[in-house]
Amino acid sequence: MNTLQKQLLHYLSFSLVCILCTTFTFAQDIETNTTPALLLGQGDQLPRIKRELAAGNTDLVAALKKIVAEADAALEQPIVNVVAEGALPPSGDAHDYFSYSPYWWPDAENPDGPYIWRDGVTNPDRRTSDVSRLEAMNKAVTSLVPAWYFTGEEKYAERAVEQIRAWYLDPETKMNPNFRYGQKRRGHDYNSSGGILESNRMDWVVDCAILLEDFSGWTAKDKTDLRNWFGELATWMVESPEGIEEAMQPNNHGAWYNQHLILFSLYGEKPEIARAYLELMPARIFGQVFIDGRQPQELIRTNALSYSIYGARALVGVARLGRHLDVDLFAYRSTEGRSIRLAIDYITPFILGEEEWPGSQIRPIRTGRANELYWNAALGFQEREFATILQKLPGDPLPSPIVQLLDPLPEGW
Repeated sequence: MNTLQKQLLHYLSFSLVCILCTTFTFAQDIETNTTPALLLGQGDQLPRIKRELAAGNTDLVAALKKIVAEADAALEQPIVNVVAEGALPPSGDAHDYFSYSPYWWPDAENPDGPYIWRDGVTNPDRRTSDVSRLEAMNKAVTSLVPAWYFTGEEKYAERAVEQIRAWYLDPETKMNPNFRYGQKRRGHDYNSSGGILESNRMDWVVDCAILLEDFSGWTAKDKTDLRNWFGELATWMVESPEGIEEAMQPNNHGAWYNQHLILFSLYGEKPEIARAYLELMPARIFGQVFIDGRQPQELIRTNALSYSIYGARALVGVARLGRHLDVDLFAYRSTEGRSIRLAIDYITPFILGEEEWPGSQIRPIRTGRANELYWNAALGFQEREFATILQKLPGDPLPSPIVQLLDPLPEGW
């Protein structure tokens, strides 16, 4: 046997040992780990995901590979926080979150005057505000934590803890629990209620924090303090002028407000807030969805189909959270037939290209938004029909890696 053959045999033997050891590690984790009570995802399905990863499930292995690559990149990036360099909010307090509204631009006819609205066209100037740091925090945490959970490499969890503490808990750098100055419009002395929408960058951070409760480096104080922070944010959303205004919006804004509020209330141990707003959701569905399934408030937008998908996603998200308090919004149907299902059924033929969209759509539809709509609908309605639609969508039918790993479809779907 020549040297090359010996090296090849050694490599194959070593690879086999690695595969067997990996499989054993997953099996041990399945037997010893407690089942995390996730809010967006499905904690009871994580043992199955570990088994399928160990067995080499192609899609899940690819999802984890992408997560680990992003986590490795996050290890090389600086920890971000809300008080870093950038424009101060009107309060003068660097701990207050501050961002610019995406669709507001300088007025060509009055360059020094207030900004004007250009729906659907994002001003790149927005990236100079806290939203870019919030997104960096979200990307880091939501890659580092799953990378740790599924590989067992504690370096990922340690870095995630450091990042979460910097954004939420460290007195020197933490964000105040409000979005009062989110989506400010230059030249306007007005706090936009739409800034609350940017809290969506915190949604999966919540489930990642729940996963970290099984990590020794995440202390009981960390857990309590972070849950308290989100509880304070939920209270601000209910009591502040900005929160009250956003709750009244008849379009996707109001629906997403409910989704974020209910999620943060559940995690922040304020279930009474979550239940109160879940009980108002039938009226929300009735007002948002017309008798033929259209969402009239989204049809006036320049990207009307995208926003119709966005609005339906919010309704499905709220309904899934309702299950934690035994509230079944998937079964709601008004006398005329208005329902979450009707909103999805209306837009489906347009998304699949079976019919021509009658409204405006100035940008291509982002496939990921449709993917997550039907993925969540399949899980929410517990019907394979929606999973089948995923396979008909243009492009990759799979949602983001964290969704595949933490919120999987039933086996075989």
